[in-house]
Amino acid sequence: MSRRCAITGRGPRVGHNVSHAHNITLRRWNVNLQKVRILIDGRVRRVRVSTAAIKSGLITRPPLILKAKQARPVRPATAPAIAAATAYPVEPESRYFSEGSVVTRLFKPKVKPEEAAVTEAAVEELDVAESKPNDEVEK
Repeated sequence: MSRRCAITGRGPRVGHNVSHAHNITLRRWNVNLQKVRILIDGRVRRVRVSTAAIKSGLITRPPLILKAKQARPVRPATAPAIAAATAYPVEPESRYFSEGSVVTRLFKPKVKPEEAAVTEAAVEELDVAESKPNDEVEK
């Protein structure tokens, strides 16, 4: 694709680079081309046009036609997702006794279900023993 303006025909210019030691090398100055949508013979085309042609008003831009946004359909909440969210209620825990915290591992050991029944019975016995005087417990 050539670097030429579709309207004015401007292309790159060539010349010399001249260094301080007067070394001469070839160089080129490219045209500032922009891709622009313009009207050509009543049809909209996308062409490369120089900024000089845009500034001077040599091009005719197509009228701006705004498209209306289409409304997105709202997805209804699915029943399985709601059922899954309410199936297992989570007990609120304090932030100190969360599932993987150090405090839980040190001060709140996990108890197996069989041991839980034994410890509850032992706690009840202690409560009964504390409520009675010492001489009644020994009899």
